[in-house]
Amino acid sequence: MMPTGKASGNAVLAKARALYGSRLRADDYRRLMACRTMTELAAALKEYPLYSGALAEVNPQYARRVQLENLLRQSLYTRYDSLCRYDRSAGSKVYEYFTLCCEVDELTAAMRCLDAGRPGDYLFRLPEFMQQRCCIDLYALAKATSLDGILAAVAGTRWEKVLAPLQSAKPDRGLTAQAEPLLQDFRHRALVALAPAKGGTSAAPNLRDLVELECDTSAVSNAARLIRVGAPATTVRNACRRDCSALTAAEWDYLLASPDLPAFKQRFAQTSYGPLLAHHDYTVLKEGFFRYRTDWCRKWLRFSTEPTLVMMCYIWLAQCEVWNLNHIIEGDRYSDREDERFGDYGFSKKEFDGEEMVDVEEDEEEGAYLDLDESSDDDM
Repeated sequence: MMPTGKASGNAVLAKARALYGSRLRADDYRRLMACRTMTELAAALKEYPLYSGALAEVNPQYARRVQLENLLRQSLYTRYDSLCRYDRSAGSKVYEYFTLCCEVDELTAAMRCLDAGRPGDYLFRLPEFMQQRCCIDLYALAKATSLDGILAAVAGTRWEKVLAPLQSAKPDRGLTAQAEPLLQDFRHRALVALAPAKGGTSAAPNLRDLVELECDTSAVSNAARLIRVGAPATTVRNACRRDCSALTAAEWDYLLASPDLPAFKQRFAQTSYGPLLAHHDYTVLKEGFFRYRTDWCRKWLRFSTEPTLVMMCYIWLAQCEVWNLNHIIEGDRYSDREDERFGDYGFSKKEFDGEEMVDVEEDEEEGAYLDLDESSDDDM
């Protein structure tokens, strides 16, 4: 009889690949982008099996941007839930990290509603498996109408200490802007803790390679942005987390000593990432990392035999899909609809190249880049 852990690991592999097989394709994106109103878009989204459950209660006639974006975010939770059940049975601790990420998302969503003056817009919908492991009092969080209410919802949890600095928050800066660095720093440390120690001679990547890639994406992008605006060298070094990196200490020292952004990019091309990103067209480094990581995850979702890595690759790709949909939703909200233009969806014609959508900004701080998936059903 197959050991329980191995059987559960095989279930993670099968489940993640089956979910990826249900992804949206380029024709699906084109159909959604052709929707001329939020009502049409909501009705179209409800027809896709991957989103029909999350949007089941949505009346397309009254659909709102915030409502759709929240429900799409919560559709990710359902997929986390189905994968994390198997992951836990396989003996992995990755499900604990995803529970933490969900808590970060819920706290951030609640604070954004407070900042907008609409606390009643926040509703939590974590699936049962994740609700049982969430340490936040979600009912109290949903009722919070002030910072005190949010702090009461996290009392006695790991978040109480993390959010303690908010007790002296500046009212004119916005709660979310002051809380996000605290939440993301804690999330980062939890992610690094997942990475196995370096070692081994296997050519196949493991979870550490993916964690290093995520950490390096953030660190390199932050460094480029700060150098571009002329930040002091000490500020650049302090802002770039290098506690889990594929770059050597010498490579980092060389990068961070760059006098300006052109020099930084030139030096980056000489690092171990340079040849990897050179295969992709990009304008800003974060876009290059995004494209490289997307292709990397597609490859190892298919070929890796490590359940945890396959699960993490799928979740990244699922997040990319929801980011794509958020861009389309934003386009529907702000479009004047007088004619059909790429700009209606947040892109210039130069930014829509062939079969790929790319959200390109000159600022290295920009966060998401869209990628249409043209692969066929038999890719997996």
